[in-house]
Amino acid sequence: MATFAIDLISGNVFLFVPEFGGSTGTTSGSTYPEVNTYAQLPAAVATNGEIYVVRDSTGAYVLNRKEAGLYYSNGIVWRRLGDIPSFFDSDNFQIYDGTDTSKIMEFETSGITSGATRTLTIQDSSGTIAYLTDLDSKVDLSAFQDYTGTTAPNTYLAITDFNTYSGATLALIQGKQDTLIAGDGILIDSGNTISVNLPDSLQLKDISGNTEVNTIPKTAIIWTTEEYSGTSLNFSGGSRIYIQETASYDISYLLNVENQSNNTKTIGSIIRKNGITDVTPLSSASYSRNASNDAATNSMPQYKVDLDNGDYIELLGFRIGSSGSMFTVPDGSWIKIEKII
Repeated sequence: MATFAIDLISGNVFLFVPEFGGSTGTTSGSTYPEVNTYAQLPAAVATNGEIYVVRDSTGAYVLNRKEAGLYYSNGIVWRRLGDIPSFFDSDNFQIYDGTDTSKIMEFETSGITSGATRTLTIQDSSGTIAYLTDLDSKVDLSAFQDYTGTTAPNTYLAITDFNTYSGATLALIQGKQDTLIAGDGILIDSGNTISVNLPDSLQLKDISGNTEVNTIPKTAIIWTTEEYSGTSLNFSGGSRIYIQETASYDISYLLNVENQSNNTKTIGSIIRKNGITDVTPLSSASYSRNASNDAATNSMPQYKVDLDNGDYIELLGFRIGSSGSMFTVPDGSWIKIEKII
């Protein structure tokens, strides 16, 4: 009776017709010759066309494994007949380091759905495989070595720091920001961007005094001390306050002057822009030289003025009445200007 053997790896089919009553020493008998291990097979060149049985598997998987089973000689080498070698089993298949064979890698396939084949595609580049556990670790600081303390923080958040943030949290934030109502100094751009425009003020004081203001040409008051300031206004000494942002401003001032002679005198005061244009109403006061009143005050409450970037303003004092000396009082005069929101 004919016997068929199939090589599942190559797909070749081999036909054997044993002789009736043949001996057990050749492949033409009723049984195949047997050896204990692959190493005990005779030379393939001397047993062309014969099949032997190898009883025991030997060797390490992948490296030099020889499985038990039927082996066929093609006159050059022995080829195993039968199923796929078991070293492709995920429990057996391993990759060894070429230098240190104790360094081993295995693939785990138990999590794949039954009946499914999963394909791993290798990118056309070299790199290091990352694990899910890497996502929970912090970013290596060396990745940000080009940054400084002014451009990036020198500590980084872990993924666990964001555990409480969710899609529901984002929806809540979006719902609230669209209902915000802007108050004074607060700007909302389409419900998305919120900015605050803080007041910007400048106040100057004259602590030196002794400026003669009873003069026909208007005399600018020299300021000696800056009380506070903001980015829309600039003072660098002298009498001028420079405007750095086109806007509306409130201006107020106090001018204290002392009469140095017996006759009554009247002093006027006004705010002038760019040395040419008077921009506030005229204030005036009369000063008498006697026991009860030898000094008086010119003052102006907040007054709105529109000013442009690059303008400057000054407080001027001048003579309206009689001649004679009138000097500002030390630490007695001030001016304040504030940008209106």
